[in-house]
Amino acid sequence: MSESGDSEYESAPEDAVHLEFDKFFSHPANKELNKPIEETKGSSEDECDTAEPQPVKLSPKTTTDSDIEKLINEKLYKIPPKEVAPSEDPVDATPLGETPVEPTLPAYTDEELVTVKEEVLSLKELGNSMFRTGHHYGAMAEYSKAIELCRKQLDETRSILHANRAACHVGCEEFKEAEEDCTTAINLNPQYLKAILRRAQVREKLDSLTPALDDYKRVLELDRRNGPSLEAIRRLPPLIEAQQEKMKQECMEKLQDLGNLVLKPFGLSTNNFKMVQNPETGGYNIQFQQNQ
Repeated sequence: MSESGDSEYESAPEDAVHLEFDKFFSHPANKELNKPIEETKGSSEDECDTAEPQPVKLSPKTTTDSDIEKLINEKLYKIPPKEVAPSEDPVDATPLGETPVEPTLPAYTDEELVTVKEEVLSLKELGNSMFRTGHHYGAMAEYSKAIELCRKQLDETRSILHANRAACHVGCEEFKEAEEDCTTAINLNPQYLKAILRRAQVREKLDSLTPALDDYKRVLELDRRNGPSLEAIRRLPPLIEAQQEKMKQECMEKLQDLGNLVLKPFGLSTNNFKMVQNPETGGYNIQFQQNQ
C-alpha cells in the first residue's frame, strides 16, 4: 500500500510478477511468443519493410489479451472476477398468446371472516348513505373498497356491491361501466333479478335493444308480473325492427358506394343493375339496364 493511501490495490512484489510471466511464457501454447526476433540481413534501421506481413496462425489454446488481464487481476492483485448481474426484469413464463391466470386468494379463516364481514357491511352502509344523498362518486369509492375485501366466501355480498356500484354509474350517466358491473353481479348470482333488470335498462340507454329485450324476458322468467319488463317486451320489438331496417339501409348504401367504385372504370354504376322481387318466391332477381 502506498503512503498516500490513494492506491486501491496492493502491488505485488517484483519477483512475483516475473514468476507469473515466466509461467505464462513457458506454457506450451505460448512458446511461439517466447522466440527471439531474428534480424533480416541487409536491412537497415532507416529502411521500411515493404514485404507484406504474413498472417499469424494462432492455436485455439493461445492465451488472448483478455486472458492475460484476467491472470494479472486474479493472481497478482487478487481481484475476483466480475459477476454478471441478473436481469432486473423477470422473465414471463406465460406462453405467447395465453392470458396469465391470476392467483386465487386463500379463503378467510372463521375468525377473519367475521371481522371482514363487519368491515364490508360497514362500507356498504356508508356507500348506501352517500348514494341516497346523491354523492355517487363517494358511494362508488366505498363500494369499491368493500369489493376488494370480498373473496369466494362472500360472492353473494360482492354481487350486491357490484349492482349497487352499477346504480352509481347510472347516476353519473356512465352506462358502459354500469353494464359491466351488472354483468359481474349476474355472473356471481344468475338469479339476481334486480341486476338483470338494471342491465336491461342500461342496455336501452346504450341503444343495444336486442340484448335489452333478452334481459327483460329473463326478468319475466323470474317474475311474471314485473311491470317494467311487461311494458318493455311490447315496446321494444317495433323499435328493434326499425333499428335493423336502418342498419340494413346503411349497409346497402356502403355496398352501393363500393360497387360504384369498382364499376366506374367500365363506364357503369350500380344504377345499371336493378333488383326485382319475384312475387311467387319472395326472392330477388338482378336485371341489367343499359345507360340511356
